[in-house]
Amino acid sequence: MKRSRTIAAVAAGMLAFSSLTATAGPLASTAPHSRVPVAVWVIFGCTGGVVVAALAANYAQRRQLTWNEAASCGLLFWFQPPRRP
Repeated sequence: MKRSRTIAAVAAGMLAFSSLTATAGPLASTAPHSRVPVAVWVIFGCTGGVVVAALAANYAQRRQLTWNEAASCGLLFWFQPPRRP
């Protein structure tokens, strides 16, 4: 423990009194028209919808999603009345 404190103190002193200066480079600029394709949002949105609907169906009704509920990106699960076990 004492050795690591000594090393940290020496390193802090060397940094404080070093002759080098740290400069930040130029700001990175983004392209003015950079757009993410819609397909990426659709794929991740659909996948996320299925996962959230499956978690809700398992927690609330102790069941898995049906094929139709999963194929509709989980939307049919949210818009249908709850199924009785």
